[in-house]
Amino acid sequence: MKISNKVYTSKIIFIILLSFTLFCCEDKKNDVLNENISEDLVINEFLAKNNACCTDENGEFDDWVEVYNGSSTVINIGGMYFSDRRDDPAPYKIPNTDASITTIPVKGFLVLWCDGQPEQGILHLDLKLSGAGESVVLINKDGTTVLDSYTFGPQTSNVSIGRSGNDWVFFDYPSPGAANN
Repeated sequence: MKISNKVYTSKIIFIILLSFTLFCCEDKKNDVLNENISEDLVINEFLAKNNACCTDENGEFDDWVEVYNGSSTVINIGGMYFSDRRDDPAPYKIPNTDASITTIPVKGFLVLWCDGQPEQGILHLDLKLSGAGESVVLINKDGTTVLDSYTFGPQTSNVSIGRSGNDWVFFDYPSPGAANN
């Protein structure tokens, strides 16, 4: 059986292109953002009235929100949005300039500081939480899909609210960056 030069050349080009596509192109699975995260990425705990509990890296008692990655893959929240209002027309975009800072490991936690001082770093949001009550809202990179939210009332100083199973409970001993106790 004789294969024409034209068919043989076409097959070689096809194999080369297929190999290039499979082995040389950017590996999207390592992009650290799973587009189907829904219940895997949640607000796990927050403190909206911090005056003596937990400090940021600058020694300041700032309000904070802890995000938990319950998935089996790392998730980069850089480029996602956060707000203190469900109807916010311009939620704060978490910078996507350094994935090493905004990536949450598998079954890991990341603390966002709600201090209105984004100049202090990527994890410092340009908004503050109200101790009188409002919402915490995590929004996907499309700017509209709410991944998780919780609306809360008046807060007690240094007492956080967090998940305990499917319930939201108060914690007298907040645990930013760690499992809730």
